[in-house]
Amino acid sequence: MAVSDLFVAIVRMHHITNPSKFRRLKRFALHANVSGLVKKGKPGLVVFDGSQSSVKTFLANARGLRYLEYHHVDTTSLPDKSKRVADGAPGLHEVEHVNTLVKAMDKVALKQWFRDNLGMAGPGR
Repeated sequence: MAVSDLFVAIVRMHHITNPSKFRRLKRFALHANVSGLVKKGKPGLVVFDGSQSSVKTFLANARGLRYLEYHHVDTTSLPDKSKRVADGAPGLHEVEHVNTLVKAMDKVALKQWFRDNLGMAGPGR
C-alpha cells in the first residue's frame, strides 16, 4: 500500500460481545488489509487505518454482521503517513479502555478529531 493513500475510520456499535461475530470482525480486518484497535463491550468501538479501498471493504463486511446500532462515524486522511493507529500491525487488536484509543489517536495526531466525532470534546478538555 502506498503511504500517500492511508485513511483512518471510526466505527461505533451499541456493543461488541458475541465471540463469533468478534472473530468474524477480526477476520474481515485481515482480509481487507486494515490495521486497527477494537474495544469490546459497551460501547463497541473500532478505529482502523488502511487504503481507501481497504477501508471501504472492511466497512461493508462489518456492516453485514448486523451489529446493533452499527454506525460508521467518520473517515479522514491519516495526517502523518509514517504513524499508524496500531503501528501498521495487520488486523484488529483488542484494547480494554476507550482511553487507550484516545492515546493511539493522539499518537497519529487525530486525538481531537476522534474526541469530536465521539462527542467527547466537552469544555475544558
